[in-house]
Amino acid sequence: MVEVSAENITLVTVVTFLSMFFILVASMPSGILQSPQQGKAINVPEYFEAIDLSYFAVTTNFTVGPNLWEYAFQVGGWNVKASYDNVHDSIVMWTYDAFWIFEYNLEDFKWYNSQGVKVSGSVSFLGGPREAISLTTIYDGFTNNTSTFTIQNSKTQCKIYFGYNSREYKSPREAFQDGNLGVLVGMGIDNTNTRINAWNFIGMLLFFQAPDVHPLLNAIIAIPIWVMIAWLIYILILKAIPFVGG
Repeated sequence: MVEVSAENITLVTVVTFLSMFFILVASMPSGILQSPQQGKAINVPEYFEAIDLSYFAVTTNFTVGPNLWEYAFQVGGWNVKASYDNVHDSIVMWTYDAFWIFEYNLEDFKWYNSQGVKVSGSVSFLGGPREAISLTTIYDGFTNNTSTFTIQNSKTQCKIYFGYNSREYKSPREAFQDGNLGVLVGMGIDNTNTRINAWNFIGMLLFFQAPDVHPLLNAIIAIPIWVMIAWLIYILILKAIPFVGG
């Protein structure tokens, strides 16, 4: 009769659970987990009200200023970051994939004006060449209190609008210096991300971040898995000690 040890049972349980979870998530139709059409931003500043938001499947808005280091957000299922480069007085935006605290597949957006002319260029930023748009170009593009661009990389594209409260500030430069230059990002349904990243879901499951799940239920799911993993590591260390000691 074959004796089955506790560590073998734990190993099989952990590996089987994570493997099956990975397979099921990867093969699940995208519509079950994520609707390609999400709700529109609720609190859109009034200086963007003239823009026809019905054109977009999803929108998000935020403000930028000289103290902006990095701003991370999601739009249409894509992870996006925006950063201000104070050396070149410019803004860099890019998409990325993430697993827990690790980021990969970073790709900068190229910027185009309303005539389709590329207005961004390469600068040295964060240790390498990055695609950035200068604030001067943004300021020069203002018409009726908004400046409009299209940003695009190999993954997706979207519209981006800059605006400011003309009753409070005399110019977009002044609004930026005060940290209140508004940014509105709008994405059409054809550019939303409907693919499923199973590694992201596994990471969210293990680190109590499963989407639309109560924190208590997150803990109920994740804690037993971590207990099994910790037990397995403990057993493996104990078994390795005689070999380490010679």
